[in-house]
Amino acid sequence: MIKFEAVSDRIEICGAGFRPLNMFLNRQLIKILEDLGVPDESFLSLQDEAVEQLRITTENPINAGYYLQRNDIGKSARLSWLVRKLSYIGMSFSDDGFLRDTLELAVLIQLRKLKYKSRIFVERGMTVYGIMDETGILEENQIYCSVQNEKAALVLTGRVVITKSPALHPGDVQIVTAVDVPLNSPLRSVHNCVVFSSKGDRDLPSQLSGGDLDGDLYHVIYDDSLMPTKWSAPASYASAPPIDIGREVLRSDMTDFFIKFMENDQLGRLSTLHQTLADQKPGGVFDPDCILLAEMCSTAVDFSKTGIPVNLTKIPKSSNVRPDFQAPGPRVLIEKSITIDGEDGQDGDEDEIDEIDEAPATRYYESPKILGQLYRAIDEHVFFEQIQRQSRSMRTSHRSSLAEQVWQYVRRETALMQYEHYLPFARDTRDAYEENMIDTMRENSSHPMHFVSEVEVFAGEILGKYGAPNKRQRETSTSMKEKHDRDVAYTVQCILHGQDEKASTAEALERSMACLDVAIHEAKTRKRFGRLVSFTWVAAAVCLKEVEKFVGS
Repeated sequence: MIKFEAVSDRIEICGAGFRPLNMFLNRQLIKILEDLGVPDESFLSLQDEAVEQLRITTENPINAGYYLQRNDIGKSARLSWLVRKLSYIGMSFSDDGFLRDTLELAVLIQLRKLKYKSRIFVERGMTVYGIMDETGILEENQIYCSVQNEKAALVLTGRVVITKSPALHPGDVQIVTAVDVPLNSPLRSVHNCVVFSSKGDRDLPSQLSGGDLDGDLYHVIYDDSLMPTKWSAPASYASAPPIDIGREVLRSDMTDFFIKFMENDQLGRLSTLHQTLADQKPGGVFDPDCILLAEMCSTAVDFSKTGIPVNLTKIPKSSNVRPDFQAPGPRVLIEKSITIDGEDGQDGDEDEIDEIDEAPATRYYESPKILGQLYRAIDEHVFFEQIQRQSRSMRTSHRSSLAEQVWQYVRRETALMQYEHYLPFARDTRDAYEENMIDTMRENSSHPMHFVSEVEVFAGEILGKYGAPNKRQRETSTSMKEKHDRDVAYTVQCILHGQDEKASTAEALERSMACLDVAIHEAKTRKRFGRLVSFTWVAAAVCLKEVEKFVGS
């Protein structure tokens, strides 16, 4: 594809299929699959498995380490390795309140995503890039999907479900046939992506939420329990031509367009209303109002490309009644049954609900549909009490703190090692790290007097009072995690290489010992923030790794 002429000969890689990404259901997709005939038991079973996986995370260090690694928590600090290493040398991470709180926070956040977003992991599913079959071997409605990683290789065959997010129209989910190809086919060298046929009246990617092959990700499900029994024709929306202003684009045009985009960003509002009506209408996602909203969402998604806004006068009216799974948190009255009046309600964005006081007129009812069943099946208070009991059962009876136990282990393994000349360096490194931590805790707070906790920064997620995080909290958590990961990575590099990043790691052990000594025995109490402890475990992970190398050599 030639998008525009350029003089640069550099190619930037935005993404690659090194491995298939995990596949998660969401509320939009679950509702479509329900209306296409997938039984409720399939979703409830998958959610039960996901909850059980979260529960066993706190049972032992191996599960905890794997969970932290899979969810990219504390990666720069080598947290997952640290948890497993502590177990290997006869210690338990549960003996330290900070490490225990970090894991419990991470698990609770994932549980809330399950309850309030229905983000359910599908083991027999994957998310992969899509490409076209240039060999012409695939027939219409056929795909080729080969998965290869460090564990095994898999070529899908038979009927599979394929879709793309966001999916709102029932035709955004299609059933296709996955086939193998001859041994001499060039497609044999293609892995970790889905290959679409180039034959047929209409290409398959465009049938899936208007997808294309310029980097779009597709969900492939080969779980028989999620196979629809009904079929819907894909949506066919006329593509609107972009607005042509008839002259060169100026900076003022870009500014005006950005403002116009902010004013016309209606996707959240439309998606929430679609979810509400799909639950209330007998036809579900097949109801004419839901079909209309799916088309309007498509227009909203394309607004940044076409400049054509959604016609808000066409938005279907709704009542002031919502299903229970749209409640902003547990402290909302849920009624068993409500008569839905129809025309006098609101149709706001569910993200906005978290940021303002809930309108008194809004009422919630127990939804008998699958999303309501999934929502009510999880009791986060009962679950949290269970994992706290499990954490307590894993604790040992040592009199000294876990950090002190680690320090004694390091001193035994490195007898006579001199590190005291690095103590000034260690104090400076600790101070720089904790100043960055305080900046992060302060900058990402929604209230000037109530800062984000050190545990939240270290885990990379901000835990709200209740319910799922809203859009602003999600964006804040993402930027907070990125900044903290950079700060930790820089700190680790300083410990390994000293002030010069290109310097040798010959004295990395001495530097890490000095940092661990300072962290444990010279802790500072900072005004309004108290004693910060995460540097202890950043230094401990580096130190234990260097001790491992020292002993092994």
